[in-house]
Amino acid sequence: MSAYIKLSTFEYPRYEGDIRLDHPEITEDQTGATFPCPDTYALVTPVQMPECNYEIQCVEELPPVQIEGVWTQQFLVRNLTVEELEAIALRLAEMEQRSLQQE
Repeated sequence: MSAYIKLSTFEYPRYEGDIRLDHPEITEDQTGATFPCPDTYALVTPVQMPECNYEIQCVEELPPVQIEGVWTQQFLVRNLTVEELEAIALRLAEMEQRSLQQE
């Protein structure tokens, strides 16, 4: 599914249905490759999500940026905070406890 950015407000992600709310003249049969993206929106080019070590890191999607005139998706890999790591450890311990109780 293609994602768009609303150029006046930088709202992202916007989808065909969102754009149709602003532009009811776009019919339901105009979709995918035949979707007429209005000048007030721009298609965002997807990129591959970066790899990370999910035990200590996470991936966050950032607002798209223009690269050589093309709106492009971007991601940030960041280390999990101590609080996030503690919350994960607590959830894993609770799941293990439930599993043992069901045996």
